[in-house]
Amino acid sequence: MNRRLLGMLGIVILFIACPREEKTTIPKFVMPKWQDGETSVYHIIRNDSVLYESRVVLRLDEEFGTPTMVVTTTVKPVQVRHYFFDSSVVIFRRDSIRPFRSYRTVETDIGFFDIEAHYESGKVSIRKQSVDGVEEQTLKLPQTAYDEGMLQVLLRSVPLVPGTSFRIQRVVPIDMRILPVDVTVLGTKLVTTDLGKIMCREIVLVRSSEKMRFAYELKEPHRLIALYNPNGETEMLLTSYIPARSDTLEPVTP
Repeated sequence: MNRRLLGMLGIVILFIACPREEKTTIPKFVMPKWQDGETSVYHIIRNDSVLYESRVVLRLDEEFGTPTMVVTTTVKPVQVRHYFFDSSVVIFRRDSIRPFRSYRTVETDIGFFDIEAHYESGKVSIRKQSVDGVEEQTLKLPQTAYDEGMLQVLLRSVPLVPGTSFRIQRVVPIDMRILPVDVTVLGTKLVTTDLGKIMCREIVLVRSSEKMRFAYELKEPHRLIALYNPNGETEMLLTSYIPARSDTLEPVTP
């Protein structure tokens, strides 16, 4: 499978470059009204062909008195001949958007990966199982680090002010490493979907020569409408959306 296309599946952006210094201070995140049971379905398209379908479900939960968000993402083929399945679950605090843990399973014709990441104060413990055996590693966790599986939800909290620019650290459990990524808010973009035309604000993520553009709806709760990968010539477009009950939790500053 094309490496860039695989990177897009499951919203995994595997940028490769050497670490750099911090760019700017992360702005105060503005929590949208998370919706319990919100379901978004996307088509992953290349050369006008729908290759995969991605389904993202948000669930509100609680652990030991701490309000949490559970994000479940599944990706399955639509018009591809080989077998592929990608499923991930990420759990994070919904008051401060700090990660708790994540699980991911990737299955293909020739192998599989089962990955777990557990977050504690200042560190993340990762366990990866594949046909080659089991690998375990503990990494030092920067304050600005977030699990890659929560990326598209995290960006819904970024202030949609053009010119906003900062850097985050992305934890990539499948690679057992942490990578810096630059985030910049651009201007507005009118995106045409099966649900109609939706006015969005673009957010671009850059690592070295790799770039990914996200289009988030200007209106609450700032749904992810589209994702563009110019390098891989692929896009992910919202095709179905099921709203649900809004969260009443008063957010705190991360």
